Amino acid sequence: MFLLRMYSSVQKFFRIAQPPESMSENKQMSDISVLLSDKESGFWNSVFDALPDMVALIDLDNIIVKANKAMLEKLNVGDQAIVGHKCTSVLHDKGCINESCPHLVMLRDKKHHSIEMFEPKFGCFLNLTTTPLHDSFGNLVGALYIARDISTQKETDEKLTKHNIELQALNQNKDKFFGIVAHDLRSPFQGMLGFTDLILEEIDTLSKEEIKQYLERVRDSSESAYALLENLLDWSRLQTGRLPFKPFRFNINDNVKAIMSLLGSNAQSKSIRLLNNIQPDFMVYADQQMVNSILLNLATNAVKFTGSGGTVSFTAKIRSSCGNNPGGTCSCIHRCLEISISDTGVGIPASQLEKMFNVDEHLSLSGTAYEKGAGLGLLIVKEMVEKHGGKLTIESQVGKGSVFTFSLPSSGSN
Repeated sequence: MFLLRMYSSVQKFFRIAQPPESMSENKQMSDISVLLSDKESGFWNSVFDALPDMVALIDLDNIIVKANKAMLEKLNVGDQAIVGHKCTSVLHDKGCINESCPHLVMLRDKKHHSIEMFEPKFGCFLNLTTTPLHDSFGNLVGALYIARDISTQKETDEKLTKHNIELQALNQNKDKFFGIVAHDLRSPFQGMLGFTDLILEEIDTLSKEEIKQYLERVRDSSESAYALLENLLDWSRLQTGRLPFKPFRFNINDNVKAIMSLLGSNAQSKSIRLLNNIQPDFMVYADQQMVNSILLNLATNAVKFTGSGGTVSFTAKIRSSCGNNPGGTCSCIHRCLEISISDTGVGIPASQLEKMFNVDEHLSLSGTAYEKGAGLGLLIVKEMVEKHGGKLTIESQVGKGSVFTFSLPSSGSN
């Protein structure tokens, strides 16, 4: 608003300014410099220099006849380096070759024009406006050229646009994700309801062995549903920042032994060997609850996709760098422990490996004993590993098995 009021005052000032009698009529009609010789020009010099925007007066021949302090400081030049020179060479890096240049357009239609552009000469994004100026006879004598640095505004707008796009994508993925979870929750509950109904209806005719088989199916469905709900709860807490992160130093071998004990009955029912090849003195600095979730999810998948007589192995090695740190060192203690869980199972096709961590992809596969899952566990594992500054990688070959490797900050060995 201030610039508009100033422009109105400038127009008024220019209109009442009377050129010297010695000037020819043609000169009176076209020379903007005559208007600057008025007795009030000192006042307008102060006004121009007080403006934070870059302001210049340009005549009909594209010659700069006046520039304010802000413009001179931005270009890092003195008054003599800009006044009397063409705006095409002074204000533009490669000359004013853009047909949409507001000054050139103004010369054609004698109207106010504005444009946003990046100007290398100023090294920033500018909002350029050119407003026609007239003498006291109403003749066009030049233009009021205003350049406003809008780099911060452009950067903010770009960030907002990017965040809006990301937010829309997250909302779409969330909707797809919950659709997947709802679908996979329905399956185990349908199994439980179906088998319990069958037992209730046929209980008088069923043998103990048949009842036992049906109850085992109910148990398996219940475990599947419970595991999915646990993962869903963990994922929700991770997304909302409500899952506490409390790292401390502990022996990773103890956790692996606990996971192997937990999965022992499942592995035994499929004649799968569980091997712990991790050195007994390996220590990590991590959140133990999250590490247990990581190990349990990966080991459960390994057992799930390994056939009868197969093997699931736990190994670990210390490395001097880990995770996503571009400097090649762990951000905590400059060393990390790489833990791998490998199996001799069915493997993962290359086409599906690329989609393993897409929240909107439904990659729920059946295990070798037709176990079900929603594929949510891997997403949680990835986020928990990254919470520690580590990285999760997968190597797999169809028919030969898979190796899941993740890294954790290491506190050294005893």
